[in-house]
Amino acid sequence: MKKLITTVCAIAISFSINAQDYTPKSGDWSIGTDATSMLNYVGNLFNSNATAPTVDFAGGAAISGKMFTDDMTAWRATANLGLTSTDDGMGHEESGFNLTVGLGKEFRRGGERLQGYYGYMAHLSIDSETHKEEGMDDVEHSGMGFGASGFIGVEYFVMPKIGLSAEYSHGLSYESHDHAGTETTDLSIGGSTTSLGLNFYF
Repeated sequence: MKKLITTVCAIAISFSINAQDYTPKSGDWSIGTDATSMLNYVGNLFNSNATAPTVDFAGGAAISGKMFTDDMTAWRATANLGLTSTDDGMGHEESGFNLTVGLGKEFRRGGERLQGYYGYMAHLSIDSETHKEEGMDDVEHSGMGFGASGFIGVEYFVMPKIGLSAEYSHGLSYESHDHAGTETTDLSIGGSTTSLGLNFYF
């Protein structure tokens, strides 16, 4: 009897899990961030190299959000903030920040656990740095840029409404810099593979 009850409960749980919606639906929102530090932590749990997940504002803390207009289409926005401040105690100080924001649209295809996606985005960036040396004039740097890119990626839903994603982007960017009064500009076309992302849908 106990075995029968256990079997029935296991089947019921299995059907309950399978019946859940893993992927986002029309009207859902999401928030996501870089998953590299968390995955490194999980991967090193069984050896002495495990360190707690971190948020790196020096390298840039990227946050993304999405709003689904239907089951397979979403508006998406990103914000990436970087902050630095160093003082070597010998009269040399450096401080700076950079901010990049983006807006675009995403289109999806696929099933209940694995989905591919593609789309386009535009972005705007600003940055500033100050170098201070005792007995010398401050050296300041500032810049701004904008661009547009297309992207393609894949997302696997490890749990209902929780997914791990990775994508490749390729596009055009323009940057203008002022370094201690000297102005430069840069126009580039290129692509990059982003780190893994962890996304929550609600």
